[in-house]
Amino acid sequence: MSESQTSSAHDGRLVLRNTAYLGIAEVLTTPLSVVLNAMLARFLGAANLGHIYFATTICSAAMLFVGWGQGGPLPAAVALDRASAGRFLGTSLAWRLGAALVTYALVAVSCHMLGFSAAEQWAIGLVFLASSLANLVNACQEAIRGFERTDIAAYTRVGSQLLATVLVIPVLLAGGGLRMTLAAQALGWLAVLVVIVRTLRPIGVAQLTWDRAAFGHLMRAGTPFVFFDVVLKVQPGIDAFYLARLAPSEVVGWYAVSQRLVGFLLIPATALVGALYPTLCRLYATDRAGFLRTTRESLVTVSMLVMPVALGCALYPDIGVSIFGREAFRPAEDTLRVFALDVFLIYFSMLIGTALLAAGRQRMWTFVQLVCVVNSLVLDPLLIRYFQARTGNGGTGLPVTATISELLMAAVGAALLPKGVLDGALIKRLLLSLASGAVMVGAALSLRGLSSWVAAPIAGLCYVLALYWTGAVSREQFAALQGFVGRKLRRKRAPASSPL
Repeated sequence: MSESQTSSAHDGRLVLRNTAYLGIAEVLTTPLSVVLNAMLARFLGAANLGHIYFATTICSAAMLFVGWGQGGPLPAAVALDRASAGRFLGTSLAWRLGAALVTYALVAVSCHMLGFSAAEQWAIGLVFLASSLANLVNACQEAIRGFERTDIAAYTRVGSQLLATVLVIPVLLAGGGLRMTLAAQALGWLAVLVVIVRTLRPIGVAQLTWDRAAFGHLMRAGTPFVFFDVVLKVQPGIDAFYLARLAPSEVVGWYAVSQRLVGFLLIPATALVGALYPTLCRLYATDRAGFLRTTRESLVTVSMLVMPVALGCALYPDIGVSIFGREAFRPAEDTLRVFALDVFLIYFSMLIGTALLAAGRQRMWTFVQLVCVVNSLVLDPLLIRYFQARTGNGGTGLPVTATISELLMAAVGAALLPKGVLDGALIKRLLLSLASGAVMVGAALSLRGLSSWVAAPIAGLCYVLALYWTGAVSREQFAALQGFVGRKLRRKRAPASSPL
């Protein structure tokens, strides 16, 4: 095997391993999150949940200033210079601590001057505390990602959700109110921060120090990411604002359920891009051929992942909606069917965007996102009114707007990719994935007489077999996945201590 092939195999295994860690963590934490949210709703009531939602919205916006977009440049800087991880992380932590204090002072004074109630101010203060601690945890995770490791992030994700569940539910059962509940959540993030800091040195992060040059680099490189994050947060806000004003409350509830389910469907893509970003940053700076090769292979992986996800969204939306109750939320099934094409495109636009960010093309990608925000401003009210009048479910108009935006992003993003990513071999493998998806559709249509819970797994199995028969997935890729799973099982049998 040549040196190029060896390097390609190593990078592929690295991305596969890191993606698997993050994907498994998301799957494990989702049920815990559902249980915790259900308990909060049952014990705190609508008014207190409204305070939490309001506080979370304000603090989420404030954290954009505290983090200053460093989630992009911090892992990239560490990936290129691991010996300097201590000064990059130490500088980032110092900035975030200082920025959190200043930002909260401004938020607190503003809330007081605007006449917010005591309950609202307490909620904002405690949520801000938890968010600030979570932001410091994120900084540590970002530095660790620079070492192209996601196992700690996965353990932290599971541990933080488990700890929140363990701390908050007893408080709720004991009759604790809003303040005690939010304080318990903040305590959980403090415990996670203490643990993750103790993992830094064994991983390779040297003594944490402040460095002026590192500060300048993080702030300059983080600025485009700040605008990018702002744009990402504006668009969902526009959707929610228009829907709440132009449709009845039950329609908003139907749409909320479909959004939660779409978020679950995006877990594989989220895990992949989270694992891929630091690797692409390193390769773009040190091995352009490796960058092109890894991006191509990741696009193939995305095409194989997205087919059963998007088709399942279109063919079997009743499975997801039944979790929340089909009797109350059946119209969400129609919204999910329309979301299917949007989900398909999101997988590709997320990966393309990750490659562009790793290649330093943040400003252009942010501009594309801004065009999508304008698209939502213009089309959301028109489509919500149209679908509300025609079907009684105005929320179905929002995935139409989103699909138009994603089409724009995928097309422009593909044009912005470095030359050499898109080639004939890639297109051929994408077509093979599409052909395998057609097999899944055929199987689903032939099984229409069966329950979705029975038909969906069979159709999914037909898709996997088609991937293998058409050659979309090679034996080497199957062997790599089997090897990863086998190593994890052997490791579980062997006595070993967890990093967390």
